[in-house]
Amino acid sequence: MAEAPAAVPSAARRPLEMSTARKATFWGFAGLVVLAAGFYVWWGVSFGVWIDNGVYAVVITMLLFGLAGMWLVLPNPPAPQAPSR
Repeated sequence: MAEAPAAVPSAARRPLEMSTARKATFWGFAGLVVLAAGFYVWWGVSFGVWIDNGVYAVVITMLLFGLAGMWLVLPNPPAPQAPSR
């Protein structure tokens, strides 16, 4: 696996350090976020109703599961080291 450039901050390098299975899981959860947005737009265009509590319930559930899953799949940052004297 190629090393990330040193100029890239460590938080941006974290997805690059994941295994293939974790990357697939991450993108699966990201798909939920895209699906939620697409469902909301499809519903609004199809039925001409943009304000509907039922649609909000479905969209918010998919959106929060997607965001929480993406966050939980990311690797933990390394523990901070004590400053050396």
